Amino acid sequence: MAKYILGIQSYANHDSGAAIIKFGKNIKPEIIAISEERLLRKKYPYTFPIHSILYCMKYFKIKKLSEINLIISDWIREKKWLRSGPSYNYQAFDYIKENLNFNKKKIIQINHHLAHAASTYYSSKFKSSAILIVDGNGSDVETNSYFIGKGNKIRLLKNYKFYGIGAAYGAVTKEILNLRTGGEGKTMGLAPYGKFNNKHKIPVRINGIETDFSKFMLRMPYSDVMNHKNRNFRPNVIRSKVKKSNKKNVMSKYFRDYAYMIQNTSEKVMKKLGEDLFQITKEKNICLAGGVALNSVANEKMFRSNKYKDMFVFPACSDSGIPFGLAIWAYHNIFKQKARIPFDNAYTGIKYTDNEINFILNKFKIKFKKVTPKEIAKLISDGNIIGNFHGKSEYGPRALGNRSILADPRKKNIRDFINKYIKHREVFRPFAPAILEEESLKYFHIKISPFMLRVTKCKKKNKIPSALHVDNTARVQTVNKKQNYKFYSIIKEFQKITKVPVLLNTSFNNAGEPLIEDPLDGIISALKTNLHYIVLENNLINLKKFNPSNKKTLLKKLEFYKNILIKKNEAKAIKIITKRFSKNELKKKVTINNNIAQDHCLKRVFEKTREYLNNFDNNNQLVVIGSNDHTNIFIKLFNKELLNIKNINYFEIKNNDIYKKRKKISIFKKLKKINYKLKNCKFYISSFQHMNNLNEMLLKHSHQNNIFLPYDNSSRSLIDYHYIKIYKGKNKIYSKELF
Repeated sequence: MAKYILGIQSYANHDSGAAIIKFGKNIKPEIIAISEERLLRKKYPYTFPIHSILYCMKYFKIKKLSEINLIISDWIREKKWLRSGPSYNYQAFDYIKENLNFNKKKIIQINHHLAHAASTYYSSKFKSSAILIVDGNGSDVETNSYFIGKGNKIRLLKNYKFYGIGAAYGAVTKEILNLRTGGEGKTMGLAPYGKFNNKHKIPVRINGIETDFSKFMLRMPYSDVMNHKNRNFRPNVIRSKVKKSNKKNVMSKYFRDYAYMIQNTSEKVMKKLGEDLFQITKEKNICLAGGVALNSVANEKMFRSNKYKDMFVFPACSDSGIPFGLAIWAYHNIFKQKARIPFDNAYTGIKYTDNEINFILNKFKIKFKKVTPKEIAKLISDGNIIGNFHGKSEYGPRALGNRSILADPRKKNIRDFINKYIKHREVFRPFAPAILEEESLKYFHIKISPFMLRVTKCKKKNKIPSALHVDNTARVQTVNKKQNYKFYSIIKEFQKITKVPVLLNTSFNNAGEPLIEDPLDGIISALKTNLHYIVLENNLINLKKFNPSNKKTLLKKLEFYKNILIKKNEAKAIKIITKRFSKNELKKKVTINNNIAQDHCLKRVFEKTREYLNNFDNNNQLVVIGSNDHTNIFIKLFNKELLNIKNINYFEIKNNDIYKKRKKISIFKKLKKINYKLKNCKFYISSFQHMNNLNEMLLKHSHQNNIFLPYDNSSRSLIDYHYIKIYKGKNKIYSKELF
């Protein structure tokens, strides 16, 4: 009889998803895994992965959640560390136990970094290996962890809880380069355009030890940073530590040099970590995972600068791979399975049938014709850019042929064309060469790299200029018959035509979108990205024949239909996966959730402010900065605490009409201008909407320690607290479940 393990990743995490392993006596182990963003068509959705769970259940024809033998998730020790809002503060483990239609006794948790370690070690072919995990943070706010794998056992050696390179890289990406969350890949792509600049040294520590890049680095644990116990250094304050650029062009020297500096620092850190781990383990092999392991350039330099003989990087090494890591750990450690599940390729999704594809094409009257790999290769060699969809979807962020945009790497201008007109993204973004495995050493210094996570110089740069980066490096994908026969065949036919065994490969998606998952996603994305052709398995659609008006109309219809399917799937998932509550039970749960939300969004701000005022040193003077509305409420709520403070001033920034009943501020002296030269001056920002802007303004004249910020990104205004208190909690600010 078959057994099933379900791994679930979700608690304020942008990479929520699910994975199921099927195994049993005389049953070959099988894996299905996917990220929630692929199914919701939204990048980094902070949601419980009900779509992913149903997707995996559907693959194995599991009709009820009770058919699963074990559910496993990872954990975070301190709930207060999560600052993203009430729904995200609710751990996946708690949600599963309370809301899923499943036996609570069959639900377990393990450490986040242990799940990372399991994902990479158990999917490697190594019998023993050093394991390095580097990311933003783990379960207990660890940033770097050392493990060792022996046989089917994984043992923790060390971990470090200081502010690490993952957080530093993200902070520089977002706060200095002004790239959105998740834009670290852009920073890595921009780095080769820059050079060393002594003015742009990057803050970082290696396992708590200062490096020569530690100018702005905190001498404190990462947990304290995130809990705001010390405000001298937070990611959103980095801009105050460096000179801002007036240039908005990301290709300016300012941005290029900063990208170079953080990348260079990352490489130094990874080299050091790899060296330290080797000294501890003396292992010849190393496995990598964690978000930082997506930095393929740093990985490669770490590997080549140390004494390791082989390296394995899990293809979904970021948090998107956690569900698989959870499931595979339970497979070996709970169910004591000795047989490894080889991860020869990253194709863990569903393969869509011809009937499913034809249904969409016929429903929307889209003309198509049958096509062979030889014909596809010919179209590419003629300069056409093709969206290729076939087989199972890839696991992780890299498109590995099955959900890829393909083009001719020989044509130099094609790289800029794809970036500008197809992908709608920055011109510096690189592409990857997909090469026949047997030809790899003729073009690169790497023989095998199936997951596009290793970087090397090219030996024949004039042959494939569009597939290479500005520094003549490439993130190589090697392809063989066993891994992906269809993709291999297309490259092979292209070689017969052009004598070049390489195709330019990039992800099949538009800017800001996740990789496509199903045929409908492929058609929608193709219409948005201005591709020449799209191939759905063996069906070719000529997009050149669509006039703009027809294309726009069709796109609208397809997107409407897709949204309907997502909503229907969500309703089905809720029905199958979650418990059904009576009206009284549901009312009780809504009340509980509402109270949690009020406490998180409102009460915490109130208590935080009251504590600040009660402990205020009267040797200092207090300046309250904000609108009349917010300051009036501030006085109303904390009148008793304020009476004990000797010197209070008020600076009005803007009138606001939220609070209609205005009162004269009698206990404050109104300032027409703030004297920043005054000693012992402390600032309280009463404004809710303008807190961050005011903070940046004050930082130009004062130290962060002198500024008190009552709100974070999940708080509600003190005005909201006041009114909800008046109405005795009847205003339900939050009553929905996680999904």
